[in-house]
Amino acid sequence: MDSIIEQIFIESHLSLAKVKYIEKDHDFSAVVYIGQTLQGDYFIYLHLPERLLPHVTNDIQIKLLSLIKNHSKSFEQITDSAVEISSSFDKNATLIIFTTHKSSTKNDAIKNAISIEEDPYFFKKQVLLSSVEELPIIESYFNSSKGSHIAYIQSLISDIERFNEFTNAKASKLSKREIEYLFVAKLYEKIPFLSLIVTPSVQDVLQQEIDNKLSKEQLAECEKLLDLDINDLEDWFTELVKEDENND
Repeated sequence: MDSIIEQIFIESHLSLAKVKYIEKDHDFSAVVYIGQTLQGDYFIYLHLPERLLPHVTNDIQIKLLSLIKNHSKSFEQITDSAVEISSSFDKNATLIIFTTHKSSTKNDAIKNAISIEEDPYFFKKQVLLSSVEELPIIESYFNSSKGSHIAYIQSLISDIERFNEFTNAKASKLSKREIEYLFVAKLYEKIPFLSLIVTPSVQDVLQQEIDNKLSKEQLAECEKLLDLDINDLEDWFTELVKEDENND
């Protein structure tokens, strides 16, 4: 999962660096990714085992904060533009944690995730959850998608047929395609710098077609009608009927 998230950071045009995080108290080590936007927002990504979720708010996030702020010279810069920790870091840093859980511990993982996200101290926090069974399916789809990860997830999340397929599915028995869609939806929910590409709605297209077929005079009359309240509209119809009677 680290390589997938790394690519998403890079394709989103963030400056990106990484540093080794060693957790001696809990016998754990991982790579921490630090992304920085041009606007000075920071996004820290860490893949944690489920067993460590209860230790995030009172222990791990404090150690991460110290590591990032006090050891920036140890960063391995991934992109040409370097990550620099500024005075705005404390107010503009979001910690994104990814973890997998077993089906039997799903409820506990969700409770821990909610507790982490509601904690107001040090970082804003988002927890991205996936089951152990789902992870190989997710990685397979990302690995088989050619080209950009961003193009892939944008195309999938905006596919109306896939959305309808997912919303009509049974949550207790998702197909591989539905698991794929669910995870991409979670990415947009949990990674703040991801943005949806909004395409014109059918109504917008229809309105444009109508406007193209109307003359300037007809468009002007339409605008007048839209500005009328219900009483004015009745008066307008009365006048229109009178004009027709006179013409006859």
